[in-house]
Amino acid sequence: MASPVRLEDYEVVGLYQTQDPEVVIVEMRTNATLTTTGRSFAATSIQILRIREGQIVLFRDFPNSRVLEDVLAEPRPES
Repeated sequence: MASPVRLEDYEVVGLYQTQDPEVVIVEMRTNATLTTTGRSFAATSIQILRIREGQIVLFRDFPNSRVLEDVLAEPRPES
């Protein structure tokens, strides 16, 4: 699937342990470029992972979708 977003870099901003030893929470920052305009942007997300016996058995990603909505939005005419 073609995407107008080119992902360029990932950074772990925070890594948090929970009361459950199998569950970790990761705060990620992704740097990307919108290929249709060349506009660069950074987006954050929270990921929840359950790791059992060295294998990821659950992965949930909660992105800040507002960032992508703002980047994809048509530029507003200046008043």
